[in-house]
Amino acid sequence: MACARGLCTADKVFIFINIAFAMYSGAMLATAARLAWDPSTYTWFRFLCAAQYRVSCAYVLAAGVWLCALVYLAAATRCLRLYAAGVACLVASEVAYGAWMAASLAAWWRSAPEAELARHGMDVMHDLKPALLAIDRYRDVARPLYDMIEEVEREAPNNAFVIIVFGVLGAVLQVAAFIMAVRLARRTRGSSAGSLPEKACAVADEDSDTGTPTAPPGWRKRANLGMYTILDKIF
Repeated sequence: MACARGLCTADKVFIFINIAFAMYSGAMLATAARLAWDPSTYTWFRFLCAAQYRVSCAYVLAAGVWLCALVYLAAATRCLRLYAAGVACLVASEVAYGAWMAASLAAWWRSAPEAELARHGMDVMHDLKPALLAIDRYRDVARPLYDMIEEVEREAPNNAFVIIVFGVLGAVLQVAAFIMAVRLARRTRGSSAGSLPEKACAVADEDSDTGTPTAPPGWRKRANLGMYTILDKIF
């Protein structure tokens, strides 16, 4: 139980959140690289949704770099308020990006000629499977193609499930990161403000222990001026 209590402190939770942020950042940068350079990922997306593809490439890259910067800021205790502001900006950008993507894809599906082409392509996939099964001469080639089409249709919804799960987890992590950063910033400010009276009391105690009275400000300058006046009169 003591070990569990030690792991659930605000500092430890904040560290765990930023470790997760670092992993999310790496995943987003890898996804941005795949969208830019992997033909199996970007070819169909760029062909069907050119505007959404360009915006997604730029946003995923920028969000990955932004998360890297947040992880770097988390190591500086004086930048916790800036860190919280960065998390808030990231959440706002995600909401704006998601709203724009939903609206643009809905408009694309209703009126874009590429959407009609995608619908025809899905119909072709359904018509192609019986044709592959009817080919007897090239059965050794047709059967694997049929199995691949079946696997794609069966496993494709899992991608949406993974995106939803990790999106919800990322949203929870961002809310927790904002709350923890604000709490730690308040605690750091309170501890720094409380340390000033303690230092003043320590100085006063040292003066009282030594028995020397506290000198008024500027006494050294006046004492030196008086000493120079006396020396001038003597010599």
